Parts: sequence; C-alpha cells; structure tokens
Amino acid sequence: MVVNGIDLPFFDVVFEDFEFISVPGEHPDVVCMVFHSLRTGQTTRLWRDQLNDQLPYETENTLAVSFVFNAEGTCHLSLRQPLPKNVLDLSSEFKRHVNGKGISRKNQGLIGALQYFGLDTIAPKRKDAMRERIMKGWPFTAEEQKQILDYCAEDVDMLRQLFFAMLPHIDLPLALHRGESVAALARSEHIGAPIDMEIYPQLADQKTWREIRDTMVPLVDTHGVYVCDKLGAWHFNVACFEEMLAAEGISWPRKQDGKIDLRRKTFDSMAKAYPQQIEPLRQLRYIRDKLRKIQLSVGHDGRNRTVLWPFSSKTSRTQPKAKHWIFSPSVWLRFLINQIREKRSPISTIQAWNSRRRHSRRTITSAPTIRCSTRTIPVIRI
Repeated sequence: MVVNGIDLPFFDVVFEDFEFISVPGEHPDVVCMVFHSLRTGQTTRLWRDQLNDQLPYETENTLAVSFVFNAEGTCHLSLRQPLPKNVLDLSSEFKRHVNGKGISRKNQGLIGALQYFGLDTIAPKRKDAMRERIMKGWPFTAEEQKQILDYCAEDVDMLRQLFFAMLPHIDLPLALHRGESVAALARSEHIGAPIDMEIYPQLADQKTWREIRDTMVPLVDTHGVYVCDKLGAWHFNVACFEEMLAAEGISWPRKQDGKIDLRRKTFDSMAKAYPQQIEPLRQLRYIRDKLRKIQLSVGHDGRNRTVLWPFSSKTSRTQPKAKHWIFSPSVWLRFLINQIREKRSPISTIQAWNSRRRHSRRTITSAPTIRCSTRTIPVIRI
C-alpha cells in the first residue's frame, strides 16, 4: 500500500481508539471503539454491546496505528480479543523523534504531538470534559453515547493526521519492533503482578501503617524532638530540635534565611561529627521517610496493575507512577508479590534443571520432586 509516496508492506492501515473507564488495579471497562480504514476510507463506530472477542478488522496484513498502544492493547485483552499483529505506536515514535529536544513530558501527549507538527487539535477543555464524563461511568444516555462516539472519532481523525505528518520521520522496521514491545507491555499490564492479599490490606490500612511508622519514635527519640499530635501521629518538631542542639552545645549549619538546614546530606555530615546525639535521629528520619504510605493499584483479583508508560524516560525506559507499581518503591515491599507455582511437564523440568545447573549456582530447597523414568529432578526455587 502506497501512502504519501511511501510504499508500506501492508494491505491496509487502520487507526483505532478506545474509550474506557479506568479504575486503579482493574482491567479497563471498555465503553466504545472507533477505527478508520485507510484503504476503504470508512470510519466504524462500535458501542460496548457491539464488541465481542474478535477484532473488528483483518489483522494479518494490516498495520494498526494508535497513540499509547498499551491502553488500546489492554482494551483488546479485556474484551478477550487477540492483539493486532502489526502495531505502530505514534506515542513511542513521537517520543523518539523529540528525545533530547527539550519537549517536556506533559507536552508529549496526542495534543502536544499535533501542536508540534502544526496540526489542528481538539480543545483541551472539551477533551477533559469528555474524559471526566466517561470516568463517571455507566449508564450513558443516548445523547451522551453519541457525544462519546463523536469524541472518539475525533481522536481517530487526529491520529490519522499525525500519522501522515510523522510518516517521513519513521523508520518502519524499527518502529514495528517498538510496537511489538509496547504490545508485550500491554500483556504485562493486563496480567498484573500477583499480590499477597492476606498481608497487603493490613499494610495498606492507614491506621496500621501509621502505627508501623510511629511505634519506633519513642524508642529512638530520647531527646523529645518528635511531637505527638491529637491523632497520635508523630512529627519532627524544628523548635524542639533547636532546643536539643542548644542543650548539647551543637552548632548546626543554617541557610541564608537563618533557618537550620534539614537536608539529608547535612544530617549525614553532622551525624559523623556527633554520632551519639545525631545519628539515631538521622536514622529515624531516614527510615520514616522510606516507610511511606503504600498506595499500590491492586484490583479485586489481587493483581497489581498500572500504566507502564513505555519509552517515557530520556533513556527510553518505562516510567510507571512509583507509588502505584510494586517494582518502584523500596525493595522490601516486593515480599508482597505472591509466588505462583507453574505446572511443568517432566521434560521441561529436566531442561530447566540442566540449564540452571550449567549457567549459575542455585540454592536447592527441600521442595517436592518430580520422578521421570530413571532420575529424580529436584524443583528449584531461585
């Protein structure tokens, strides 16, 4: 298929967009889908009850174009549809195009990309209003249904315009590899990380978490620097800290405005000079800062899911919101990840055992064994 003088190895190019209700930790609740076929010039609008477990277009020789495909991908998967075989994510391609050019992350969305190439966009206020109404959820009136489908179709049309503008800047073979990577991330988001739901609700409880953070304070703070409020929560009190410094005869660095310097590096250096007086307070402040409230996005099925935002950093790494993703906060929290025992055939177990024995040292636990004809293969826990 030839597009703007560029020969694409596809029979058709389809631009697609979903509208959905997003709840932290849950699969997207699909509201509608709109897609446009470049070959036929036809735009198809499908409400939720018109969608099933099959893609509404042929995928083998079709290029599926979207913006932030991991969102579209999780919508496909929540409908139990297969993912398109060939994916071009214009979000990833735009980030690659402007990387190092000083374009802030907040201006790397669809509207920002359109503005970068001098194309017409939807009014931001209208976009926000429509998203706000969709997020309120079901039911939708007949008029609201029409407005949402029109809004989704506008996004598809803008996506088509952006595709024409960006096509000369896209190295298609590499872009398809990036699209495949984003599709894999969509699967990862859809599956999620299994969380131990016996422990997590207790840690996520505000009262329990506050008790964990505050129990250590009276045991460590022998100088009375921390003050307990009416709700029973402890807080570092600057005035009490200054009184302690005066009583101990410690000259503490101050800022230009005369206030004492409470930066971490200042505490580090002063703790070396006054280990008995300052080091316990330094460690207490550090630990309490690390023990922040747990706000993982966990669904009703006990899976941690959040948008991974592929290719978002300057080095093209993913950048999920740290507080929502189990692999971003302190490492100790990863003990919440539930271990799932996968069923393996004896042959695959033997292959795994041989591979692991050859390439690295492992600790063999007293786990169950699998007997296969002439040998017994221990199950290994890494």
